[in-house]
Amino acid sequence: MKKFLLTSGLFFVVFFLIDKGLILLRNSAPNREVDKRLEMILNGKIQSDILIYGSSRGGRDIIASEMEDSLKLPTYNLSFPGSAIEFHEFLLSETLKNGNKKPSVVILVVDDPDELLPSSRINFRLDRLYPLIKYGVIRDKLVEKGGKNYWLSKLFIVHQLSISNFDFRPKHFKPIDTLLADGSMPIDFKDPRFTGDFITNTTMYDIKKERPAELNSFTRFVDLCYSNNIKLLIACPPNFYKPTVGFSERIAGLVKDKASILIHDANQHAYSKDPGYYYDDVHLNKKGAKLFTAELVDFLRKNNLVPGAISK
Repeated sequence: MKKFLLTSGLFFVVFFLIDKGLILLRNSAPNREVDKRLEMILNGKIQSDILIYGSSRGGRDIIASEMEDSLKLPTYNLSFPGSAIEFHEFLLSETLKNGNKKPSVVILVVDDPDELLPSSRINFRLDRLYPLIKYGVIRDKLVEKGGKNYWLSKLFIVHQLSISNFDFRPKHFKPIDTLLADGSMPIDFKDPRFTGDFITNTTMYDIKKERPAELNSFTRFVDLCYSNNIKLLIACPPNFYKPTVGFSERIAGLVKDKASILIHDANQHAYSKDPGYYYDDVHLNKKGAKLFTAELVDFLRKNNLVPGAISK
């Protein structure tokens, strides 16, 4: 028994030392990331007047630098492909902390019709959190989202880590996810699977299918902007299919007078007739993004949503 206790004690001492040594691995993990935007938020490096949140549609359909050039206001894109409104809310909440500049205007890009519905396309991007596990707020969020156990995370460094933290291979952007300096990721090419046929089927938006978590996050996102005196623009970019009947009305009913809403110009020939402006049926290419960005700039000016802007 004595030998067993000594062996067990030695094992736990060695395990404890090795586990604490993993702090070096944990704290160096962010250095291997190529997308630094979330870490910039956590370190108070976001200092723009206009911020853009959304999924890949926000990232690909709006070019922040072109908006900045037009409005003469620092603009940055914080849209992450595959991210849902719960993730956007988390980003906005952290943006309003940590020494970041409070934006004058926030643009939230919504996905028709997936924004508040169950969808395989968008979710809470836990994978974007794991590389930043050295930050306490990230560990807390992973516990909250069920990605980690509270007590094990407090006791053991090894539990905080994921398999991806042990991947030391150099990371690179894929062509489809290459970030510009402004955080945007426009695309110059076309998805080979995109047929270029405009989908004319009429679909109806079903409120009964909305997920409470997404609905609550959307409401909190709107309220965060409203309570912080941030002008919020809800933007619905074009798809190469007919808009979902009732979707924009539902969004308008939720935000009421707390935000402005821009539904893309359905009469714009490029959006509904010309596949040359699209990467696929739900994303614009760079040429289409320039067009939609210009439409947003015009809306911001005409509705006096940007400080110092002159209506044209």
